[in-house]
Amino acid sequence: MSRLSDSLRRLAYRLAGRQPSVEDERLVALFRNRAELKKELNAIDDERHRLLDRLKLQEGSTMRVQEQIDSLEQYLGRPDEGLKCLAYYQLRAVWRAGARRLDHFATELARQQKDRDRKVQLAEFERARRARTADVDRELVEARVLADQLQAEQKLARQRLQQLQGFWNYFRRRRLAEAIESRALRIDASLMQVTDLGDRLHEIESEPPPMFEGLSVEGRRAVNLAVIAHAESLCERYAAGGLAELARETTLRRVFEASYGGRDDCLALMQVAGRAIADLDQMQDDLPDIKARTDRMRRTAAYKSATDVIPMQESLQAPDGQGRARPVPNVLLEEFWDVYQALVR
Repeated sequence: MSRLSDSLRRLAYRLAGRQPSVEDERLVALFRNRAELKKELNAIDDERHRLLDRLKLQEGSTMRVQEQIDSLEQYLGRPDEGLKCLAYYQLRAVWRAGARRLDHFATELARQQKDRDRKVQLAEFERARRARTADVDRELVEARVLADQLQAEQKLARQRLQQLQGFWNYFRRRRLAEAIESRALRIDASLMQVTDLGDRLHEIESEPPPMFEGLSVEGRRAVNLAVIAHAESLCERYAAGGLAELARETTLRRVFEASYGGRDDCLALMQVAGRAIADLDQMQDDLPDIKARTDRMRRTAAYKSATDVIPMQESLQAPDGQGRARPVPNVLLEEFWDVYQALVR
């Protein structure tokens, strides 16, 4: 409103033939500064309220964590419950060791696949460059032969022209001179072609290899199927005694809801879990088994689109259950070992 009144006052001054005074200009500048300061103050006030809201949320989160810690302390204070709690977190450690193993396998496999894709890309580039170089080189040889031939013919024609003396050879000299002039144009064109082809050959030979844009869709699909196969292999490896399933249950329920039997049962389970953790940290990947599982999955794997790299859960058939104590679950459907986090996108 003040800006409008200032504008009207300046307009009235101009209509009256008067110019705004220095004091008037200074007053207008002060009002403008005041408006800008008010805007900044409002923005700072909004930021303050936003930070206060975040602080309240953080305080609420901290209080909930503290309540959980207090409940856990009381829970651990009971001997039987304490053992159950230790068994629960041992199983969580099994799950994390399996997820860590799977993530490391996926990272290494993706690196190897990138190396293979890059080598294939470079090999294709070299083949295409050699083919183009051979084509241009062949054209260059032909152009040089033609230029040499034309220059040799031109040399002979000029010698012939010098030999044609006497007025009776006037018309012959005229025709020969015209031929020499025409051939000179052809020689210039052929020499220009030789130069152009030489430049093109140099450009082709100097071309840098293309940038590697990352794994192809097929490469990422191959890595992901192998990772899923590895997760299935780990699941079957620790299926004895239901260890893999018990480890998965720790991601679905809280420690207070867990139940593993009495003291002896908890101690036995902790021993089994401890051996599994050590095994996961030291084991060698069973590559033939992983390859066999990957080949089996590849036969049925289906994707939502041509660019999707994670197969649909229902398209991965479980292995034959014959000879197994318990069926192997669909690890992608049940997200064993946090398999989705290990998959490449």
